[in-house]
Amino acid sequence: MFKTETFAFNGYTATVIIPENPNGKWIWKTEFLYAFDAAEQALLNDGYTRVYYSISNKYGSDRAVRLMRDFHQHLIKTYPLCEKATLFGFSRGGLYAFNYALFYPDCVEKVYLDAPVLDLKTWPPKGIVEHEQMLNEYGLNDEALKNWKGNPVDNLEEYFALNIPTLLIAGGADEVVPFAENSKKMIDYCNKNAIELTYIVKPNCKHHPHSLDDVAPILEFVKK
Repeated sequence: MFKTETFAFNGYTATVIIPENPNGKWIWKTEFLYAFDAAEQALLNDGYTRVYYSISNKYGSDRAVRLMRDFHQHLIKTYPLCEKATLFGFSRGGLYAFNYALFYPDCVEKVYLDAPVLDLKTWPPKGIVEHEQMLNEYGLNDEALKNWKGNPVDNLEEYFALNIPTLLIAGGADEVVPFAENSKKMIDYCNKNAIELTYIVKPNCKHHPHSLDDVAPILEFVKK
């Protein structure tokens, strides 16, 4: 059995799913709380608290990261949780997870990225509402975006210097968040620089499904 608490914090909805026997550790999924969540369900059964803060349409911006920090501080004061969270960043949620870890590494134990957006020049594409939302959130236009250096792929050196254990899972045929321009850039950077990165590439998988059919490698990463 578990208990779900939903409340407003700083004007945004928060969800905390508390296991029957909490162990103090927690998983913060930065987007799409219940999507492809077999690993989170297994961790919940093992005592991990699940957390979500609904600050969608901010694409991991500076404002989003500051909101996350305030929410984080509220959580560890309100619930018997460890000071550090394990972040699960799926798709656009990868922007939130990467940037939060980059700016507040003392708040993060581990990061699991799944088909993450790591370059806003590749997603969201022009012509969809998310593209305009993203530009407005970052105070950019299409011309400025071309030379903008605030993407996760632009900050890999700084991120990996923090030595935060990171798991990356992606589809090699991802057609929504192009693999070659996002996840592969992280993999190649780590291989080139002899940096430890746990990664699994599903060769023929597109953007969906996320996660793995057998979530054991995810559980091992989180628990070890």
